[in-house]
Amino acid sequence: MGFASFPRSFLKRLLLIVVLVALVVMVLRFALGALTSPPTVQANAFRPLSQPAPQAEVVETGLYANNLYDLNVSSNTYYLDAYIWFKWNGKIDPVENLELTNAVEEWGLTQTVLQEESGQLPDGRQYQIMHVEGRFVHPFQLSRFPLDRQRLAITIENSLYPADKLVYVPDQQQSGYSETLAVPGWQIRGFNLQSLVHDYKTNFGEPLPASGKATYSALRYELTTERPVSYFTWKLLLPLVIVLISGWGAFLLSPRYTDSRIALPVTALLTTVFLQQSYGDSIPDVGYLVLLDKIYALAYVLIILSILEAIITADWAKADIENAFNRIIRLDRLSLVVQSLALMGG
Repeated sequence: MGFASFPRSFLKRLLLIVVLVALVVMVLRFALGALTSPPTVQANAFRPLSQPAPQAEVVETGLYANNLYDLNVSSNTYYLDAYIWFKWNGKIDPVENLELTNAVEEWGLTQTVLQEESGQLPDGRQYQIMHVEGRFVHPFQLSRFPLDRQRLAITIENSLYPADKLVYVPDQQQSGYSETLAVPGWQIRGFNLQSLVHDYKTNFGEPLPASGKATYSALRYELTTERPVSYFTWKLLLPLVIVLISGWGAFLLSPRYTDSRIALPVTALLTTVFLQQSYGDSIPDVGYLVLLDKIYALAYVLIILSILEAIITADWAKADIENAFNRIIRLDRLSLVVQSLALMGG
């Protein structure tokens, strides 16, 4: 017994039920995905430095970013070329055991001290400067893609002396970044330099400290970057809006053209699937919905509603019900207004 033996009305009802179930499942999954928060960066090991220990050697540290390139969202890395300087009073050399904690590819990292011996400033403090170039890791948060803002960080820390002996404090006045620094596809929005304390949940096998934890001073330089709004508007949103508008063209057709009224939103659905796949290649696989995913989920819901209306009104048009055409036209106008407002509001 094949599908041909079933009444036509039964097959239409079956198709309608299947589409409704798919719509409900999509809405539920979209709602669950929207409510699920993206994973946050585990930065609780770092806390702001409130007050240096009285006996600690205080090192005023500055950083000037000279160039940033090869920003790779897929591998969560970027290359940074920068100068770091230190001004201090005391016997501990803050450069000797300096560690760039988020550096990767140690073989490609260069840390060049520009002075053989530390100089002396007019105020009596010692001074040293070094040139750093290498690849650094940054866990990109893409929940707001393609309107995301990233804080590209470089963290320095002394690997030998704990926070009660050596503390890095920021030189806010002289730190910054070069006016020629530019990252294709991104806009530079400023920087931040902050003194932190890194709490390790281990003493690395040493008998001290008695608390069983080691605490080291750290300094973090963050360069704030964001994608231009034009990238979102013209390259990602505009094609989707054009596809939706073409699908809404079914509401402007005469109720007599039932085949065309169904074909237009179905074509829009297929095109939307291909559009979503195209932008998916520009970001890595993540376990949460990004902003553009939510916009596409809304578009899918609107397109499926258009398909449902086209199926339902096709029966009205062929049943030769009195004033059926007028009812269909009124429903088309209402659907067009509601879907337009839903897209803009969403």
